[in-house]
Amino acid sequence: MRKALYYLPFIAWSAIILVLSTGPGIDLPERWVDLVAPDKWAHAFVYAVMTGLLLWAFQKSGGSLLSNSGSWILAIFVCSAYGVGMEWIQERFFPNRYFEYLDILANIIGSLLGAYLYKRFLFIKT
Repeated sequence: MRKALYYLPFIAWSAIILVLSTGPGIDLPERWVDLVAPDKWAHAFVYAVMTGLLLWAFQKSGGSLLSNSGSWILAIFVCSAYGVGMEWIQERFFPNRYFEYLDILANIIGSLLGAYLYKRFLFIKT
């Protein structure tokens, strides 16, 4: 039970992303130059944090989980898939919210960046 508590920050952050992703939005034309827009930086940031929180939970709940590359790939996959899912949910269920490929790309970049930064600066080998 105690190990499960380490996942609470990840779950809370995921809920925050859900709330932010399903709030009111506007339809803007998508252009590749938009990849450097503040919106995309925000996407990358929140998914980097999300990935870091999941990796932290992996490490705290059983340190050895991070000893193989599969766990790192799993964290990146879970967070990236969550980002794709959020885009799909926006398109299907929320008026004035739209599926954007560049948001997905920013989410994936953020997940990769979060894993890299966690491994580089926060991961403590046990």
